[in-house]
Amino acid sequence: MNINITARHFEVSDRLKEYTQKKFKKLEHYEHLITKTDIVLGEDASQKFAEGKIGLRGNFIIAKTNAKDIYLAINLLADKLLRQIKTFDGKLKRKKRGTREFAQ
Repeated sequence: MNINITARHFEVSDRLKEYTQKKFKKLEHYEHLITKTDIVLGEDASQKFAEGKIGLRGNFIIAKTNAKDIYLAINLLADKLLRQIKTFDGKLKRKKRGTREFAQ
């Protein structure tokens, strides 16, 4: 899965990129739905933040997290996006089941 990682107000180290890739490996289960993944990491005055935007078959899922540590912000973002993707996938499955007609 291709993940675009960008940074605001600091440089992203290789270690941080690898950590982000590792945490977002959870989303590979839903790779059939995902068209694009953009992650923005940054820092404000006292907080670190992580923003994610995932393209899903004509829709987008967006999430933002704040934490004192960038690694914690990445963990929270990955969990939040995974929850949203699971919800989206569930809605697609329910929609497919509802339109299916059985021959008698």
